[in-house]
Amino acid sequence: MAKTRIGRPSKGPRHTFVVKLDLERAAKVSEIIQLLGTNGIEYLTPIIEAHVDSIDLDQLRNQEALPIAKAS
Repeated sequence: MAKTRIGRPSKGPRHTFVVKLDLERAAKVSEIIQLLGTNGIEYLTPIIEAHVDSIDLDQLRNQEALPIAKAS
């Protein structure tokens, strides 16, 4: 017999990050996810993914030193 899986298919390996928000923002996020009928992971993951995808690593890696350091 073939082994069948129950539930949704895996999205592959993932890494967990812990974020600490001030109480006001945490309460707002909690209310948002409650009103949307979702959870923190499903709400925040696409937001973080979009932000990370928008960053050009080559540009970030090749930033020059700030002029303040050169003036010292």
